[in-house]
Amino acid sequence: MTDFFDLPEEAFNKPTQQQRGKKVDPNEYIPDPDAYNGSYKSVFRFIPYIFDKNKTKYSKYSAKFYNPLTKESLFIDCPSNIGQTSILWTIETVLRGLRKEEPELIDEIDKCFSRWSTTYSLVYIKKDPQRPDLEGQIKVFKYRNQVGMLIDQLMNPEEMEGLGETPKKINPFHLLTGKDFLCVVGKKTKVFKDWTKCKFMDEVSPLIYTVNGKQVQVKNDANSVELINTFLTENSPKLDEYYHQDWTEETFNAVANALVAAIPHRNIIEMILEKSKDTKMNELVRSKLTKTKTNNPIDDELEFKAETPAPKSNKASAPVKETKSESPVFAEDKDDDEFDDLFKDL
Repeated sequence: MTDFFDLPEEAFNKPTQQQRGKKVDPNEYIPDPDAYNGSYKSVFRFIPYIFDKNKTKYSKYSAKFYNPLTKESLFIDCPSNIGQTSILWTIETVLRGLRKEEPELIDEIDKCFSRWSTTYSLVYIKKDPQRPDLEGQIKVFKYRNQVGMLIDQLMNPEEMEGLGETPKKINPFHLLTGKDFLCVVGKKTKVFKDWTKCKFMDEVSPLIYTVNGKQVQVKNDANSVELINTFLTENSPKLDEYYHQDWTEETFNAVANALVAAIPHRNIIEMILEKSKDTKMNELVRSKLTKTKTNNPIDDELEFKAETPAPKSNKASAPVKETKSESPVFAEDKDDDEFDDLFKDL
């Protein structure tokens, strides 16, 4: 009878910091300096995506609209990812062209619209003093330009000027001749992370991974290839959920509403529509302009003459070559490994 009056205690407990924060993706590796006194240090290895090696380094553009009236955000993938015309690309281009002429105005609009590129790869975590429970696991690592440039410098050394003799081309994802990555993340601002101390190790090396508590070195023989193939297949998370998401009719409508709310200046919107080749979105936005009344008056008297240069195109990801590899070599187990001294110096 008394059960009727019982109330679950957890319903009244204060949520933990993790519960209050963003939804955590268990497959994603996030070196977060905010959680560890402003600095995060680890060593990991970029590895091939065993289910589709052409997607080993998968990049896409995404965008965010913020509605200052409703305080709601809209996140979408950019149609340019799949070769379609994109009004998101046009918005970014027009705003970039106006920045010199109207920097304060564009800074305000930047608070409500942004477009960016993100790359997704799998990494094998070798050493993580902050989260030792992650060591030996494969996770999805999401990164942008600073880390992407470090990879490009290894894979395309001929594009680096002023280095004298061109260094040897290295694919950091290669299981035999890749490089471990020293990840040192700090805080640049309250919002942005500092990745400038990250670097690849000096020497190339085969991947050393852990199987059933034993460290195994990848070698170029049939047994080793079978073992690493099994390990990657059984332990690699799928990238499917990170691929480009097509727009639905609901998405088109939401983007049109968000665009009008984020850019309360008719002249700027007209410039965007004039340059945009996305006829469907253009019609939708024009229909919203005739119906929408905002608290911020639309400024019809702004005049802009700035040219809008086209952004540089993304380089296509290079597929990772398959390598044959001899029998697995078990490395010595050590309490203190080579990475401990590295962390002490940082």
